[in-house]
Amino acid sequence: MKPWMVVLFLLALTGCSDPSGLPLGGALHGERNQAGSYLAYEHHVGIELPAEQLGERLASTREACLSAQFGACSLIAAQQSSGKSPRGELTLRIVPDGVEPITRFASEGGELTSRNTRAEDLAQAVSDNRRQHDQLLRQQQTLLQFQERTDLAVADLLALARELAAVEVQLQVIAQEAAQQQRRLDTNLLTLNFTSPYEHSPMGRIGEAFSRLKDNLAEGTANVIEFIGYGLPFLILLFPLALLLRWLWRRLTRKAE
Repeated sequence: MKPWMVVLFLLALTGCSDPSGLPLGGALHGERNQAGSYLAYEHHVGIELPAEQLGERLASTREACLSAQFGACSLIAAQQSSGKSPRGELTLRIVPDGVEPITRFASEGGELTSRNTRAEDLAQAVSDNRRQHDQLLRQQQTLLQFQERTDLAVADLLALARELAAVEVQLQVIAQEAAQQQRRLDTNLLTLNFTSPYEHSPMGRIGEAFSRLKDNLAEGTANVIEFIGYGLPFLILLFPLALLLRWLWRRLTRKAE
């Protein structure tokens, strides 16, 4: 193969990838745990859409999650700002099989500008939770055995009842933590960040600067007035002192002559 053909081939490969290193148009797939692994996966996706489509797309993606259009999905957080450069963000917890279709749905007609996936290892947390659960179960069994004795005083029975109630509360807390951990392992956290091309363009930034000109002018004028207000008392005190020093200096110089 000739050298110029090699160069063209490498350029073609380079042109088929986006800044994230993934092929353009490549799907962002959800991640599942393999046997023996305890990884909680998180995805962050940047989506650029025309300003006039951003609000509607954010709302339709939110509805798609709430209606479980792409599988079990929970809305964790949502925020949106309007104006010349609208923005929005949705944070979802969705089953792995739903990550790719809901991302494709959210970015339809736009562009994926960034993609990032990370995982938190929950192995130690899961192990600690299970160990505490087993310890509490053994403690509960021991207390139940003591409770079956017939030679205990009333005060001892009441103390046992309190201990059993405390253990049961701790077991409920541990069960809730285990359920939350399992939910994080079975689903993916997906953050969709929506932006419009306007805010990235030089003309858009110039337009924003002009739109803020009135506010910046008012704020700057207010700062100047405050500065004068703070400095005026010092000027009033220093001016007579300066006149006195000038008079003393002139008097001393006259005597020296």
